Amino acid sequence: MVFKTHILEKSKRKSSEYKITMDKGLSTEHTHHFGGKNAKTYISSRTDKEKQAWINRHKKDKNYNQKHSGIYHARKLLWGDTKSLNKNIKIYEKEHNSKLINRT
Repeated sequence: MVFKTHILEKSKRKSSEYKITMDKGLSTEHTHHFGGKNAKTYISSRTDKEKQAWINRHKKDKNYNQKHSGIYHARKLLWGDTKSLNKNIKIYEKEHNSKLINRT
């Protein structure tokens, strides 16, 4: 089994905060941009109530559960189980059997 490496970094897009490059170094390498520029998220300051409202608003989005989408990565990393990006990264790594390098 191939161990996958993902890279998390700041996005250069005007409208996005983060970019994740998946399967770094493999022929299937691709990127997803997510998180609104300067938007408040669960890891920055939002409350549990606001997190639930965000989930309710987005859970019917087309790619909510598709790991090859921006909304999925926003959900897992910015609105994840904890208010810590580093802890959410560890959870993500376990779920995806991958290494996520944080360059933010």
